[in-house]
Amino acid sequence: MSAYRKRNSTSPIVLVLGILVTVALVLGTCYAVYAHFHAETFDKVTLCPSGGANGQYVVLIDNTSPFPFTQKVALKQRLRDMVLNKVPTGAMLTVFVLGEDFKHNEEPVFEKCSPGQWVDGEGMKKTKKFVDKDFNEKFAKPLEAVVNRIPLDVRGKASPIFEMLQLVSIRGFGHDKAKGAKTLIIYSDMAANTAEFTMYKNPQLNYKDFAKNPYVERVTAPALENASVTINMMATEPSVTPYLKRSEFWAQYFSANKASLDHVDPMEGL
Repeated sequence: MSAYRKRNSTSPIVLVLGILVTVALVLGTCYAVYAHFHAETFDKVTLCPSGGANGQYVVLIDNTSPFPFTQKVALKQRLRDMVLNKVPTGAMLTVFVLGEDFKHNEEPVFEKCSPGQWVDGEGMKKTKKFVDKDFNEKFAKPLEAVVNRIPLDVRGKASPIFEMLQLVSIRGFGHDKAKGAKTLIIYSDMAANTAEFTMYKNPQLNYKDFAKNPYVERVTAPALENASVTINMMATEPSVTPYLKRSEFWAQYFSANKASLDHVDPMEGL
């Protein structure tokens, strides 16, 4: 009798191992269910996370003065570099075009969040091929196609830069639940030219005098607050205020609107 019981008795070690395996399976199942119901979803149109964009990048492309060939190439290359190396996963990229009638350009020509690029270590959830395809076909290539359709050879009678800055800051930085940095990237000669104010034949331009003009009250842009600004400065006509004075003017303008002009990068050929 004792020999029979010995052969059929369960070892305490086996019991403990069995309990541990059962607990592990239960915990694993609970975690999988929790992860499924709490996983962040993404909008099918904008590609943005359900919790809101992780940063806002607004690009303004000036289409009121013709781009020389080299600057067209440089524009596309700089945009490509920005998309590949600077816009983080989940950040919203919104692109506007500046025309001589800013009211006709209130809607962006492109607006999507970056779905992100391949990062080593993601293999448990995704494959590199899938991630690359998603990024290129849903984000990078559609942006490139939109930019390619912008004429960039238009010569407008006016260049309402102030008004467009008001518009893009309201529209571009006003996304619901968006969080993170606000970044404005401009491709323009920054030579404002309207009936109320012009930088043509104005060699002594300075912001102090501009601030005395009643026009300044109509072109404030409070939605620019806390934005980091980069100007990719295009070449312009000789009659326009010189490059350095324009750069100084816009630095003071953005500062007055509680933004910061971090870089003025000359475009090729300037």
